[in-house]
Parts: sequence; structure tokens; C-alpha cells
Amino acid sequence: MSPPPEKLQRWAHISLVGLFVCAVIASLYFAADVFIPLVGAILMGFTFAPLIRPLARRGVPSPLLAAVVLAALIGVAALAVTAVAKPAADWIDRAPKIVKQLDRKFRPVRESVETVQKASTDVMNLTNADRKKRTTTIVAASPSIMERMVGGIQRIGINLAMMLVLLYFLLAAGDMFKEKTVRLMPTFHDKRAVVSIINNIEREVSAYLITILLINVALGAVIGGGLYAIGLNNALFWGIMAAVLNFIPYIGYLVGVSLVTVAALLQFPGIGDALLAPAIYTVFHVLEASFITPSLLGRRFTLNPVIVFLSVVIWTWLWGIPGALMAVPITVVMNVIFSHIPSLRPLNEYLSGRVRTREAVIT
Repeated sequence: MSPPPEKLQRWAHISLVGLFVCAVIASLYFAADVFIPLVGAILMGFTFAPLIRPLARRGVPSPLLAAVVLAALIGVAALAVTAVAKPAADWIDRAPKIVKQLDRKFRPVRESVETVQKASTDVMNLTNADRKKRTTTIVAASPSIMERMVGGIQRIGINLAMMLVLLYFLLAAGDMFKEKTVRLMPTFHDKRAVVSIINNIEREVSAYLITILLINVALGAVIGGGLYAIGLNNALFWGIMAAVLNFIPYIGYLVGVSLVTVAALLQFPGIGDALLAPAIYTVFHVLEASFITPSLLGRRFTLNPVIVFLSVVIWTWLWGIPGALMAVPITVVMNVIFSHIPSLRPLNEYLSGRVRTREAVIT
């Protein structure tokens, strides 16, 4: 007995959707060098468009406003790179010595652990003495750490240059793409829906990114100030690093506090003194994540923490560090779009941390 046509049609539809999703994921992965600057420019365009639109309506040319925004971004980036270039270069030069210094710092602990391991190994050797065979291991040559870092920096530089060029053209175009999209809609209702969706995306993404940027800058400043107060070297570098890493939920804190802990262990003679640095980092991060950010962003930007974590993992796997930085803004954009389309409301419920009451505008 064959299944009914309705069931076959449903399974065919599900299969087509699954194939489409797999094709999209494969395209995002293999064409990362194209999508990273494109998505980054679109997100930054959503951020700055609401800020420059009032000036454009007063007669200021959009290309001039776009050039000003671009010059400001390049200036801020140049200052940040200048501030972190020397400490980062010092860390790269010291990388081969860091392991030895940490080994001397934790030698008592390591020796006690090695004693237990040696006893266990001796027992295993007595049991498996007759089973040992001589093996030859062939290790393939791989690029050095420096070569991989240089290649990664070049790739990031190319992506940033492409993103800034695309951002300029998007801002210089003004509302051209919005107007063209509205013209393509067949009915007045659809035109109004498209305008509502785009305006909401711009408003919410801009508010979210600007608020998060200010919070992260303040967090980096207080962490850098706290580390400077206890005498940790390169406190400005660690403050900038803390601000950048805080754009990556969960993972950013773990990376930042680990690096600060290593730096403190290398500088301070006692382990107790060294642990003061990660304690300062942790206290300020907990205050920011538990009180400051929720109070400033409120319910409007509340996202499901499980979905946020999965988003960071997936986008990091697809695009690396740029994907990790853009994971949450991409999730915010998707949440706004889903909230306006009734057929996608279930996805909006999963993305949102709380129930949203916004009415749909597309029927």
C-alpha cells in the first residue's frame, strides 16, 4: 500500500527545504571570503544609516556623510592598532619562552603530578612489557606559527578593506535599495510591510550595536584601569582586548581571562598576587553581564541564551573570528525578520528569550 499523495508531498517539501539549508551552509562556508565583508558591511550599514539619515534629509550629500563615517572608522581602527601593535609583537616574540616560564612557575605542582603518573606508567609497563613493538612515526611538515599568523593577518586586512568599500557604497546610496525593494512589491500592503521590516531592522540593530559598543568600551576601560592599578604591564592592551572579546558571548570571556591570567603569572612572583588580575577581570565582567547590559538593553533585545551560544558556535565554525563577532547581530536581524512574518513566528519564539507582543505586518 503506497502512502497518500499528501504525505509524499509533505516529505518532498521537507527534503527540498533540507537540501536548500545544506546548500546555503555550504555556500557560506566555501565562499566565506565573499560573505564576511558583505554581511559585515550590511550590519554596519544598518548601524549607521539611522544616524546619518536626518542629515541627509536636510540636504547634506550622502556620499559626504559616508566618507565622514568611513574616515572616523579608519581613524579609530588606526588608533587601536597603534595601541596594541607593540604589546602584541612583544607577546609573539616571547611566545617560545612563555611555556618555559610557566613550567618553572608550576614546577612543584607538575612534579607531584608526574610522580603519580610515573608510578602508574611503571605498573602498565610491567603488564605490557612483552607487547611493545618498534614503530616509526612520520610527521608531515606544516606551516610555522608565524607563517599562519601572517597569512591570517593578510586575509583579515583584505576582508576589512572590502567591507569598508562596500560600507561606503551602501551609505552613499542612501535609501536607494529600500526604494527599489518597495517598487518591486505588488500591493500597497506589501510595500508597507517591507518598509516596516527594514525600518525595524535598522532601528533595532543600530540601537543594539551602538549600546553594546559603548558597554564594551566602558568595560575595557574599567578592566584596563583595574589591571593598571595592580601594576600589570600593558594594561591598555588588555583593556582593548577585553572590549573586543566581549563582543563574543561566553567564549570571549574565557579567552580574555585566560590570557590575562597567563600574563599575570609571568609577571608577578607569587601565584596569589597573579590571581588578582583574573579576579578583577571576572568581577567587572559579571557586573556587566548580569546587571549593566540587561538594564540598558531591556526586554527588547532579550535572546534565548541557548540559541545565542549555538549561534556563536555555528558562525565561528563557518567564518572563524569574524563569524564569532557577527553571530549575535546576525541573530538580532533574524529575530526582527521572523517577528514580522506569521509563518516564521515559531522561529521567533525560539530565538526570543521572552514572549514578544509585536503584531505581524505580513499576512
